[in-house]
Amino acid sequence: MKGIQACRVKIRVGEAWESPVLHVLLTKEDDVVVSRCLDFTVSSHGKNEQEALDSLALAIKEYILTAVENNAIDTLFDPAHGSYWRLYNELEAKQTMSKIRSSLKRSLETLSQSSIQKSVAEVRYA
Repeated sequence: MKGIQACRVKIRVGEAWESPVLHVLLTKEDDVVVSRCLDFTVSSHGKNEQEALDSLALAIKEYILTAVENNAIDTLFDPAHGSYWRLYNELEAKQTMSKIRSSLKRSLETLSQSSIQKSVAEVRYA
């Protein structure tokens, strides 16, 4: 199993429901891409990343509908094994560092060091 990507997604079921942010781990296993929702321990696969994510969305929809039909909404949250979370966190950290490096390089190309030092720093919620 080789980690490909860690992503945070929302699953939307028509106009009826949108999930909160969910943690998805994409891995390459043999010749398929496996997508795992770490919050629900639901997984699926596909030939490529998009197909695996589309298949995962359908699997999550069925998982949720089954829980609703069985009056088991309180049992939906079923986090994946710690090894998957560790791989997710490692991939997410690498992806974040890559984004930080590229955004800093772009900013430094257009702004001077003194203008950055004079700028006000602020916190914004993502």
